[in-house]
Amino acid sequence: MLRQNVKDLIDAKAVELNSEGDLAAYVSSKILMLNDYIDQKRELSEQQVDEILSELAGYFTTTLDMPIDVGSKFLRARTYKVVHCEEEVSELSHISEENKEIVGLGRLNKEKQPIYYGCIYFTDTDGLNVAFAESNSEVGDTVNILRSKTIKEIKVRFIGIYNYVHRQSKPWFLLPNMFDSFTESYEYQEKMYNKSVFMACLLADAFFADILRRKNSGNLYKVTSKLFKIFSDSESIDGVIYTSVKSEGDPVIALKPSTVDSKIEHASCDCYRITNDFGYAKYRALHTHTGLINAENKIIWAEKTI
Repeated sequence: MLRQNVKDLIDAKAVELNSEGDLAAYVSSKILMLNDYIDQKRELSEQQVDEILSELAGYFTTTLDMPIDVGSKFLRARTYKVVHCEEEVSELSHISEENKEIVGLGRLNKEKQPIYYGCIYFTDTDGLNVAFAESNSEVGDTVNILRSKTIKEIKVRFIGIYNYVHRQSKPWFLLPNMFDSFTESYEYQEKMYNKSVFMACLLADAFFADILRRKNSGNLYKVTSKLFKIFSDSESIDGVIYTSVKSEGDPVIALKPSTVDSKIEHASCDCYRITNDFGYAKYRALHTHTGLINAENKIIWAEKTI
């Protein structure tokens, strides 16, 4: 059953947007501007990019808070070109606010904006290939893996989810009842919006899903780096979830550092050496060390024995 507050939001948008003319054409023109900017065919100021993205997200998407239960598992990889076992958990988690000057432009973060990137996993071996791929691991690299779990419920927003609903393609990791909630929201929007407004919403979600699946080129990150702030602007929202660029269809997550520090517990570490990269996010790696985390958040490593 679709929550009343979601219905109220859609109803209010319908009153405001249904009388505004051909919004499908309008949104299409804004997406074309952003795509031309990404492809370096057009100049846009940072303010113009902000305004277009905020308009697309604010008027033409209806976000639902997606809970991630206590005990959910995340892992994060850090790659080194030399043999290395990191001693500090903080070096494998997220860059601190005090060291934000070193943070470069990323898929969802601006310069000097630390956030935590990780992937969701379900078994001890699950997710490793995603982590290797997302960290751009190469043959010969040493990869330190930090395994963590939630100790409090966190709430995220799924960027571009209605594009999946429109194609009737449930992400494999999404629980059926959560996908049903998105489907109910989609169907209510279709009922309440006129055809042009509903098409505009489909275009906006398709665009957001598309740009998060693209490999970095041109001005892509100058656009996508603004999405984290737009979609997690509420204090009650901990971050966003989307699907991996390098390991198609697998779940990856971006979280606020404050969420990581207060709602997540770092459980253990592993060290691998990449021996084969087969392509398509498929690797062979030698498990060289396991790491325990002590009360001072130091990692105590032990060589892996066969």
